Amino acid sequence: MKIFIPLFIITTLIITSVSCKKSTVNPASPTSPTTPAKPTSYDFSAVDKVLNDSVPVKFNGICYALIDINGQTAYSKSFGGYTGDTRELLASCSKWLSAGVLMSLVDEGKLKLSDTVGKYLPNFTKYHKGNITIAQLFSHTSGFPGQSDKNYEGNPLFTLSRAADSIAKNVPLLAAPGKQFYYGGVSMQVAGRICEVVSGESWAALFNEKIAAPLGMTNTDYGLSLNPGIAGGARSTPNDYIKYLNMIMNDGVAANGTRVLSQDAINAMEQGQTANVSVAYTPYPLSLLQTNNFYGIGNWRDVTGSGDTLIEDSSPGAFGSHPWIDRSRKVTGIIFTYLPNQGYVATIWTCLNVRSLVRGIVPQ
Repeated sequence: MKIFIPLFIITTLIITSVSCKKSTVNPASPTSPTTPAKPTSYDFSAVDKVLNDSVPVKFNGICYALIDINGQTAYSKSFGGYTGDTRELLASCSKWLSAGVLMSLVDEGKLKLSDTVGKYLPNFTKYHKGNITIAQLFSHTSGFPGQSDKNYEGNPLFTLSRAADSIAKNVPLLAAPGKQFYYGGVSMQVAGRICEVVSGESWAALFNEKIAAPLGMTNTDYGLSLNPGIAGGARSTPNDYIKYLNMIMNDGVAANGTRVLSQDAINAMEQGQTANVSVAYTPYPLSLLQTNNFYGIGNWRDVTGSGDTLIEDSSPGAFGSHPWIDRSRKVTGIIFTYLPNQGYVATIWTCLNVRSLVRGIVPQ
């Protein structure tokens, strides 16, 4: 088994290439709900110790840790008044949620990951950027930088349409599409606009319809801006976010039996997209990138096994929160906090330590 340790930047940010086979299963339709078995009682005292030692010093005393096994709560811990219903900005934890919206439209046949930007946004063809694929937009391999000099992707006075047009006209490509990994938010903003175009709906409406409502995520949204941060603008709670993680773990089916995403969509999200690119910028130290397939569609492929099989994936954010999935143990978890200054730097090693401890506590 290879284990890869992620670090994450203070901006909120994007994706790669591969097309997704349309599923024959109708997403958002009910299937037979199953009641997950209550998890075996495990000794999480080692996790307790790490959090008790770290949170007062590194998390400014505020944190809520939640770990599910097989869709059922196995561990929770509160610090500083944080609860499972505390809502905060997620930063790059948003990327995983946004990937779900994108893949729901793939399921419906409204777009393909292999489609190019120019097919839906002609301005990109006009400025010689029309051949970028949607998968490249969502895997940080579009050729765009992570952020634009004028912050088009984060301007609250823009619409998502205006942001995309400004990126097409004014943000230069740093590399040919599919050749370079540059972590950031610019290209995901473009992908979000494509989702609006093919659906005829706003991003806010899409997220609610495709993800939040079927999962009962009543405290999760992307704020009120007409230019929502696709890569980092969501806000949520631990109890809401774990519902999304459990749906992914359950291959696209919510706890109530509603199919939110197809199995094909889940497979495409988790497939490595960076096998043939160079690395221009990554929040990982280069010395720790021991695989070239370290990023999928909106999520980091943290732990892989033989044949590049995915074992764990995650989407930590700049404000210190850290969601992850361990497929080999049916574990989903989130360490939730809000530290607006250098949050990821303060919390990342504690979060990775907790994940490592859970591997030793819960058998495969």
